[in-house]
Amino acid sequence: MKKISWLLMLVGILLIGCTDEKGSNWVVSPAFTVDNKTFHGVEGKFGLIKANGEEDEPVFPAGQGRLYDLYFLESDDHFEGSRYKVTAAHKDTGKSLELTEWDIGSGQSGAKFGFEESGIWKIEVAVDDKPYTSFVVEAK
Repeated sequence: MKKISWLLMLVGILLIGCTDEKGSNWVVSPAFTVDNKTFHGVEGKFGLIKANGEEDEPVFPAGQGRLYDLYFLESDDHFEGSRYKVTAAHKDTGKSLELTEWDIGSGQSGAKFGFEESGIWKIEVAVDDKPYTSFVVEAK
């Protein structure tokens, strides 16, 4: 009986400590650099760069749209003929937005989108309607 209690407690601790990508992990994802360009996303997988606006403004200005360059950082041929969709959900309000949907060309694309309000947003990227990756940003 004692062994079963310890086993159940261990399983409970493991379950509490684990969160999936769509779970409660709302920590802003770190930026990363590739070829002297600063990306927001998931290193080695997906990244975006703000392509217009002022240098001294936030990367994700709340209430304003911006043009972003989106990059699929895995092998280009992996995505040939695929279509992507990017959505975002606000941490506090739960509001969900479709940011963009388009065909992937040469592993990259451009998109214009914005976040309606400031705060923490989880960005979800799907390829051919299958979840691909997600990351968290802050709109200011």
